[in-house]
Amino acid sequence: MRSRRSTPLALAFALLLPLAALAAAKITWKEQFYNPKPLPKDLILPMPCGGAMVFRPVAVPADKLLGDRRMTLGGPDDRFSFSEGFRQDFLAGAFTEPGSTGARIYYVGKYEVTADQYAALAPGGCKPPTLMGRLPVTKVSWNEAVDFSVHYTEWLYANAPKALPSEDKTRGYLRLPTEAEWEYAARGGAAVSDSEFIRPLFPMSGPLTDYAWVGSPDSSGFKLQVIGLLKPNPLGLFDILGNAAEMVLDPFRLNKISRLQGQAGGLIAKGGSYLTPPDAIRSAEREEINPFDDKGVRRTETVGFRLVISAPILTSPQRLEEIAKEWKELPKSESPLAGTERLEDPLDEIDLLIKSTQDEALKERLTGLKTVIAANIASRKDQHDRAALSMLQFGTFLLTRLKDSQGSVEGRKRALVSLANAPATDPSRQLLEKSLAAAQENLAIDVKYYQDVLSQIVQEYSTKTIEGELAVLKSEFSEQGHPRLLPYADILSKNLAQFRQSGDLTSPQILKELQSFP
Repeated sequence: MRSRRSTPLALAFALLLPLAALAAAKITWKEQFYNPKPLPKDLILPMPCGGAMVFRPVAVPADKLLGDRRMTLGGPDDRFSFSEGFRQDFLAGAFTEPGSTGARIYYVGKYEVTADQYAALAPGGCKPPTLMGRLPVTKVSWNEAVDFSVHYTEWLYANAPKALPSEDKTRGYLRLPTEAEWEYAARGGAAVSDSEFIRPLFPMSGPLTDYAWVGSPDSSGFKLQVIGLLKPNPLGLFDILGNAAEMVLDPFRLNKISRLQGQAGGLIAKGGSYLTPPDAIRSAEREEINPFDDKGVRRTETVGFRLVISAPILTSPQRLEEIAKEWKELPKSESPLAGTERLEDPLDEIDLLIKSTQDEALKERLTGLKTVIAANIASRKDQHDRAALSMLQFGTFLLTRLKDSQGSVEGRKRALVSLANAPATDPSRQLLEKSLAAAQENLAIDVKYYQDVLSQIVQEYSTKTIEGELAVLKSEFSEQGHPRLLPYADILSKNLAQFRQSGDLTSPQILKELQSFP
């Protein structure tokens, strides 16, 4: 998608770089123009013209260099399933977290790149920042956004190399985020639970309009807004949803039931914009944009970008040796088919090899190998089903615990009603109020734990597996003389279906369902 012709920004930077090396990399802009909402752990990088850009660390818990985090991206909305259906993806951080022994992180722009920041690398000399310059830069092509990241990196290497984070003594660099990096950070990353992560929106303590400029008169007023006026997401990222939609590094691809389809298309714009209706704002939102129109390169008024800081993987011969050693220690059973339902494929492949060879000895050995593989597949499926059954048993147990916790809260509320006429200083009333607060806290913790279990079951097991093992579970309850558990199994089944459909199940929904039987 990169053009061979130099963009205006590239030509301007060719002239700017020699002069920039003469200027001290000092930040002279007032903080309000580049970081209106300072937070702990902000990473601030200087820019030309005395400007600056702020980044936030994003933790990706994983083990060792080859470790990565599996996550569920996309969403359940049938209107957009062709583009955004649930799919599995994997992510790892580029840097070792400072002060840790192995935790991995990458850095994401705290705000969208602003007009003033973009102008700092453009021709025309340095100009003082302005309030309007805090608007996200839009009408920028994908090539120009990439060029901006390249030239900003070159300027930092020449003027402030120590400001960039390093990995294995190799400095990082700036680029557009991959779609997985963008969506992982937008959802809240490791700062939120699994059940919160796959919901349409990150956890919010108020209405959507407290966090995102969306297409409504009482929010954006259908106009682009300056950065940093609203609340951030759990990772401290501002305007990650709404305001300007944001370009990513990857080309657009359709969703093909749990994975991306093979054809690479146009640009991806993530997160919605100031024109997106409130009910259409979601972390999974992805729009394809044709990079060209009848006039040539396409520039869109609603689309901007933010940057990430990344690093090379093979940073040194020593690092290469470490990775090679880890790779050899990976389980031999690791394969592209792991976790899929097409476990019969290896057997079909062996059948094809058997039919293709005339060597009787080889046929015999392949037939024996097929028997071994078939046994291993059956064993692994059995283990998979037993693990699903165990999770469903655990979910049912949590529901009984929730029912008990709910009863404890209601009982204390009724007892307080009987003491309604007692003075606030009455010892019995004070003790009961403390007891009620503790019971409500325990109930909230139990609900959160149950939501996480629902999320894990939905992500790990297919609907077919869940339905089959639920039938087994209910049969076991009946045979073992536990009929009182059968309604809880039915509620668990209903909750799982609701969670898979909507990607969310609130505490009131869960507790209301439990109140339906004594």
